[in-house]
Amino acid sequence: MWREWILLVALLAVSAFAPFHDPARAAEPGYWSCSGGAWIAVGEPRTPAPIKVCGVEIVAPDDRAGCEQAGGRWGPVGIFPQPICRLPTADGGRPCADDGECQGRCLATLSPAERDQVQSGGRLSILGACTTVTPVFGCMAIVEKGYVARILCAD
Repeated sequence: MWREWILLVALLAVSAFAPFHDPARAAEPGYWSCSGGAWIAVGEPRTPAPIKVCGVEIVAPDDRAGCEQAGGRWGPVGIFPQPICRLPTADGGRPCADDGECQGRCLATLSPAERDQVQSGGRLSILGACTTVTPVFGCMAIVEKGYVARILCAD
């Protein structure tokens, strides 16, 4: 009887700690998430905490003078002739594992085979790099929560 009791207690103890040692969860890539004005590590990020101020987005001026005063470049971009302001980012080139970690976008460079995999519905565990300007145009492999699962085209 005691043996069954000890076995039951041991089984309950192991099952109580199982969510903390789930091999499938351990394999998930880590990234940084903005919560309550602070960067929170989700999993085990492979990059240092973002330098971007948590919760603050860059707002580009909508006139040439304001754009140039903010250090941006004013002019047409993409397929539309309407000029816009493209601002440099302070974290351009920095490694990232989630789009929210960057002032601009977190983009991965994919090989043709990797691009085909994503376009066929697959996802890749990969680090990206923060863009050097915002906004960004073209077809982009966006890194979200440690994965590229989609390619976004913005013109």
